[in-house]
Amino acid sequence: MNRPVTGLLILALGGCGQDPPGNVGEHNNEDIKTQTSTVEADAAPSGRILRAGIFSKVSGGNVIDSADTSTGKALSQLVMTFIREAERIPIKKGTILGYQYRLSNLPDMRSVQLRRVLRHPPFTLPDGTVSTGSEFTINKRVERNEVFAYDVYALNETYEMVEGEWIFQIYYRDRLLIDRKFTTYYVNDEAGKLF
Repeated sequence: MNRPVTGLLILALGGCGQDPPGNVGEHNNEDIKTQTSTVEADAAPSGRILRAGIFSKVSGGNVIDSADTSTGKALSQLVMTFIREAERIPIKKGTILGYQYRLSNLPDMRSVQLRRVLRHPPFTLPDGTVSTGSEFTINKRVERNEVFAYDVYALNETYEMVEGEWIFQIYYRDRLLIDRKFTTYYVNDEAGKLF
């Protein structure tokens, strides 16, 4: 059963993700915590995709201005649910493509700055400019040397509904930790329904 994801979620009408709700887990045993920190300190930061594909809006999703995103707009306070794993994403208004990820072996600090990169097929914005992606810094909460978060993009505007390759990347400093590709395509028949 899918559980909705709640909280503040910035999407580049679509855009960037949000930390998932819930507790990663705590240990009261100080020896375990010390041992884990020592092991992780010796390893390089790394990233792993937990699930990727199609998400759907449950509620919220207020449009706000955002200079960082491809469109100059973002969604906040979006509640969404994971629909299914997919690399090929049928183009349909309201579809959210993206992934949930985990970064490990990060420095022992409260938050970390990451660079979020998105490359997408060219589309023409209402002001006549052509967008091919965005790149900006995001801050994520670190717990036990890890970050759990989402990175998604919502297809809400007609001009965003273009076929082609979408590349999502997350960097820590100059190190690429996440690299995920999706391909959007037009559906000409009923077989392409999401539900």
